Amino acid sequence: MTGGRGKGKLQPVGDILASALEAAGLDRRLAERSVLDDWAQVAGERVAAHSRAVDLRDGVLVLDADHGAWRQELTLLFPTIARKYNERHGEGTVREIRWLHRDRAAGYRGDAGKHQP
Repeated sequence: MTGGRGKGKLQPVGDILASALEAAGLDRRLAERSVLDDWAQVAGERVAAHSRAVDLRDGVLVLDADHGAWRQELTLLFPTIARKYNERHGEGTVREIRWLHRDRAAGYRGDAGKHQP
């Protein structure tokens, strides 16, 4: 009972899922999102306690910080952060940062400032 696929060969679910993501064009986006999981290791625990990597798309890392002083610190650290991400995930993974701005009345409203190493 194979349903006509794979001619009786069972395939690992991971392989099927990877093929489905690739066919839907989501494999690259998933890879970008998985890079965000490394934020604490790349930025350091102290910095990560006051900031978070929100998104990564086409080499643009969107960050949020709980205070303007941490934004300034991360802007200064950005060349080091970009280097560490690129060493871990390949050259060009992170090319610039943008900041997520908070609108106190409405929550998050999007990104603004753009920084490159």
